[in-house]
Amino acid sequence: MQIKVAGCSGFCFGVKRAINIAKKALLKDKPKIYSLGPIIHNPQVVEELFKKGLQVVSSLKGIKNGIVIISSHGAPIEVLEEIKKRKINLIDATCPFVKYAQNIVRRLKREGYRIIIMGDKAHPEVKALKSLTLPSPINGRGKKIGIVSQTTQNKENYIKEIGKILEEDFSEIRIFNTICNDTLRRQLATRALLKDCDLIIVIGGKNSANTRRLWQICKESGVGSFHIETESELKREWFAGKRRVGITSGASTPDSMVENVRERIKKFNKGTL
Repeated sequence: MQIKVAGCSGFCFGVKRAINIAKKALLKDKPKIYSLGPIIHNPQVVEELFKKGLQVVSSLKGIKNGIVIISSHGAPIEVLEEIKKRKINLIDATCPFVKYAQNIVRRLKREGYRIIIMGDKAHPEVKALKSLTLPSPINGRGKKIGIVSQTTQNKENYIKEIGKILEEDFSEIRIFNTICNDTLRRQLATRALLKDCDLIIVIGGKNSANTRRLWQICKESGVGSFHIETESELKREWFAGKRRVGITSGASTPDSMVENVRERIKKFNKGTL
């Protein structure tokens, strides 16, 4: 059995940057350090940071001092304003690509566009983007339309939704490609594996949007696939009769997890496990 790993794996730039920011803050002798939501969408990495002192909270309730780190996904504007109002120390680990999308939304709002955001409504990145459109309604009747996407969206889905919007009545439309390059590369690398493999293992947090997109691509292809977080979830029977197994991973998945999965599959193949 041959095992192939997607050409684009390991942490993306934004995730690596956020983790480094958190680790640097934890090294210093300072008050309690909180992460507003998981700093990245990988439970195992978040657990490692928790052991080093980073406490994950869902809101600012009860926090009177210390340091609050904004996750790589960003935070709604009202949350950032509340942090400043309370005079709590703030460390912003928002991914620069997410910041880029936020700046586009700000500009579109200033220029009077009806803003359409394609993404998961419950995702923190989308919540942060939507907050920048308020108090103006995000779906008003203005004929000037601006379209942006969550940075981890599937490009094909984005194009499909844009096609639907183009059927609407509008005087002007501006479309921005805010899907980050790393997301696109991972999707292309996964599609390349699908052409040559009869089973794909997708590694990443179950709460990771970009990892779920990779799994969606695999499922839509018809090639057998499984979404796992760690090597312990692998089952020997998945690999029975398989000739080529592909491994792809989300942007919040460290290289060590990819290697652990590959090694366990090798042991299944050799019959040593």
